[in-house]
Amino acid sequence: MKQNSTSMFQQTQPIHMTLVLKSFVFSKAMKSLWMFMGLILSMLFCATFANAAQVQNAQVGQIFKQLSTTPTVRANFQQQKKLAALNKTFVSNGTVLFSKQYGVLWQIQKPVQASLIVTPKKLVQKTQRTYSQIEIDKSPYGSVATMFLQLMSGNETALAKNFNIVSAHYSPTQWDVTLTPKSSLFKKLFDRVEAQGQRYVDRIVITEKANNSTVIQFSQHNPQPAQLTASEDALFKLAQ
Repeated sequence: MKQNSTSMFQQTQPIHMTLVLKSFVFSKAMKSLWMFMGLILSMLFCATFANAAQVQNAQVGQIFKQLSTTPTVRANFQQQKKLAALNKTFVSNGTVLFSKQYGVLWQIQKPVQASLIVTPKKLVQKTQRTYSQIEIDKSPYGSVATMFLQLMSGNETALAKNFNIVSAHYSPTQWDVTLTPKSSLFKKLFDRVEAQGQRYVDRIVITEKANNSTVIQFSQHNPQPAQLTASEDALFKLAQ
């Protein structure tokens, strides 16, 4: 019985070793297959990501190209400023003039009358009784003030210095773009800026810290007259 048992073990040992060897070879083959599939998936992901980035870049280019074609635009605006801590929303309205050559002129009519002039050099606020100005390059908040000028003029290069363009969608009838701040200073002020429009900028939403937000809605856009009026020209000269 002992001889038979030993003989049987000797007979089954090669079979067992063959199975182990086959299992080992199969395991290595599967590992190689998984590595190959992982490489293919990585390549596909990179290609998809690159294509998506190219598509987005193309759409961003179309948006800013469209915005840059109009030298002068006038519109009405309404701003809703939400302060979560006070549980209140403050509403102001008036008119806005964008001039690619000079800057942006906000003429607030309610709740108070005031003019806010933004140029690449200065930010000027004027009321019937007060006057103040800030030089853009000497103020850490200057880039925030000029953001509207850069956006409305389609100046992608200037805008990209302070903001990341995280998403963009364009069609002939509608477009939108989302920006996030780059600098630590701006990150303390707000999380993102979303702009939407058709031919012009129709809506800007600024999501701020502490659940605050600012929504600016534009309406009744008009590219005429292309020249500034005497009063508009006088206000822009204050910020030269």
